[in-house]
Amino acid sequence: MGALFDGKQYLIQRFAVSNILSAGLTDTDDRLQSPQNTPILALGLTQAKGNFGALPNVKAELAAIVKQAKGTGIYPGDEYLDQAFTKAALEDNIRGHSIIHIATHGEFKPANPRDSYFLLGTGIPYLIKDVQTLRDLKTVHLVVLSACETGLGGADGLGLEVSGISSFFMGDRDRAKAVLASLWQVNDNSTAQLMQQFYQNLAKGTMTKAEALRQAQLSLMGGSGATASTRGDSFKLPSTAGSKPAIVHNYSHPYYWAPFILIGNGL
Repeated sequence: MGALFDGKQYLIQRFAVSNILSAGLTDTDDRLQSPQNTPILALGLTQAKGNFGALPNVKAELAAIVKQAKGTGIYPGDEYLDQAFTKAALEDNIRGHSIIHIATHGEFKPANPRDSYFLLGTGIPYLIKDVQTLRDLKTVHLVVLSACETGLGGADGLGLEVSGISSFFMGDRDRAKAVLASLWQVNDNSTAQLMQQFYQNLAKGTMTKAEALRQAQLSLMGGSGATASTRGDSFKLPSTAGSKPAIVHNYSHPYYWAPFILIGNGL
């Protein structure tokens, strides 16, 4: 929605956008507290695994978000990177954290959405059935899936375009209140920048999550230095018939700033 263009400007340049899967199951009575009272659990993958390439910007992404003793991060919390990002590291550490941030590769399976997954730091797929059994999500205010296609739904004929991996972190009032997810294979470098800006905006305490995302997207539009590394299985920059893929020198194209959508409580 944010990438709708009227010939002069994108919709996101005028409005903040959030998505509601079910009004009756969306908790809109709560907002994130100040950064010092908002612990975060951050998990990420930087190394190449199988057919998936390396994500070198994930380390800097997590370092900029998680406040360590000698670091410059924003939110207090715990970080698990690469081999430390195991199934147990995710499942056993949700309790006590208000934000869960997962930066890795992901793949959506349109033929059978329940076979979709994101990669643990060990390279092992974490499947939808595992997401469904996650405990302690009731006190989680926001899950950020900094990976590819985590908000992409299947062709089920019911109009549920916004679904996929992200929806299984939510679903009822005993699950997470909101999810930030992606609709396509995202760029590694631009995603790291967008996430850092999103959290910086959120930590100010003056913006809703929807507005913090909007401001991060607007900031990215003026950035530069795009690369072709993605957080999915493959990606080719758009090209016309008979021509080579276009070379993009900045992040102003919606491919870079538009994939991430906020689902659930946008306050």
